[in-house]
Amino acid sequence: MKEHLFIMRKTISRKIWHIPGIVLALLIVMMASASHVSARETTHNSNIVANSSFTPHLIRTDLGVKMTTADLSASLKAGPADATTPPCLQSKTSPICYSPQQIQKAYDIQPLLDQGITGAGQTIVIVDDFQSPTLRTDLQYFDQLFGLNDPQLNIIAPYGLKQYDPNDEAAVSFAEEISLDVEWSHAIAPDATIDLVLGNPVDDTLSGQIDAIIQASAYAVQHNLGSTMSLSVGAGETCYTAAERQQWHQVFAQAQAKAISVLVSSGDSGAAADVCNAKGNVTIGQGVSYPASDPLVTAVGGTSLFASKDGTYINEITWNTNNLGGTGGGFSTLYAVPAYQKGVNGTTTKRGIPDVAYNADPATGVVFVTGALSPGSTFIGPIGGTSAGAPQWAAIVALENQYVGKRLGFLNTLLYKIGQTSNYTSEFNDIIQGDNTVVVPGVNGQALTIQGYYASNFWDAVTGWGTPDVDALTLALSQ
Repeated sequence: MKEHLFIMRKTISRKIWHIPGIVLALLIVMMASASHVSARETTHNSNIVANSSFTPHLIRTDLGVKMTTADLSASLKAGPADATTPPCLQSKTSPICYSPQQIQKAYDIQPLLDQGITGAGQTIVIVDDFQSPTLRTDLQYFDQLFGLNDPQLNIIAPYGLKQYDPNDEAAVSFAEEISLDVEWSHAIAPDATIDLVLGNPVDDTLSGQIDAIIQASAYAVQHNLGSTMSLSVGAGETCYTAAERQQWHQVFAQAQAKAISVLVSSGDSGAAADVCNAKGNVTIGQGVSYPASDPLVTAVGGTSLFASKDGTYINEITWNTNNLGGTGGGFSTLYAVPAYQKGVNGTTTKRGIPDVAYNADPATGVVFVTGALSPGSTFIGPIGGTSAGAPQWAAIVALENQYVGKRLGFLNTLLYKIGQTSNYTSEFNDIIQGDNTVVVPGVNGQALTIQGYYASNFWDAVTGWGTPDVDALTLALSQ
């Protein structure tokens, strides 16, 4: 039977460290009252937590539909007319959610699709850990639901895969991320090939997950699998070892040398991040997520998108709903301001993120399909987080690569040049409202305010240059 869920529940994917865009120990603390938190993952003693969190930057709400395996199979056989849609697609008040066709119109992607710029001949690389055992069925139903053709999907696990465990929170979190990444990169570039490269953590520890996804990223770049790559994971930049950061930075340098564009979600905990010291203590403070803060990647922040029922763009503001997360953004403590950011209003002497933004608010989210949450049941409903933005930006780059007839490669130099031209507001939706200040439990349970940054004209440390007008941006990049 089909079960309609109308109770809004905040759900956070949790892994001991980073991975697809979800929140960090910080957001786990922020939302502890609304989600099941393992005591081994975070203990609250003043503002110190037991372990850093490395998780996907995604937040799922349960305003959706659940179908049994039998119902899903019958619906697939019956065809599109029998497809079940979640209530959020028809909702007139928050929370709402968008279809691929609405997003394509809102961000002016449709004109490219109408010209035959559909990602044909391009390969989008998605890098995650663990696996999603129901991915192909999830994608098939997603495509049927929205009238999309099934893509060429290659699942690459160069280091093997463990058997999927639905009771392993890290594995489930990544499975959700995998479904989101694949479905929505495909929705934006429907004829692109998708190479899903999966890391195989030796355990659920922070270092185990980090090492696995670095290894998977390196494999994708060394084998030059695609022209654009998406990573929707992160943790506070001070919570990596120097060796881990250096290994990943080397991967990004190799990607730049091969003209591979790398898109990374900026995180879902606003201006807050896990802050780690040499003694192994983890506190919550102002900070940014890595690998988003690496100067060789394009960091994708988050907005709340408001569009009409047919997808016509109305407005956007900075995503910050506090109890449901907010866009990661701020300034690195480790990386100096890169050349492309020097002289840009709002920057400092350090690397600022994000570079760009995209719809991320789970209350204005997108629909995804996953059967990985519980055996025998498929969830169809809204999801958000900056994890949603990175794969869609990666798909946009695939469209742009097809249009210009070559790889654009490292994007930031190009984007920052466009941002400082007189045509900037034609190519980007400049987000000028909102901030990413968040309030979390502090000492003795008292509220702790993590001061963030404000949206402003042109670049800012909450939404970067803003969200794309893809048709106009693609034309600008071709010149």
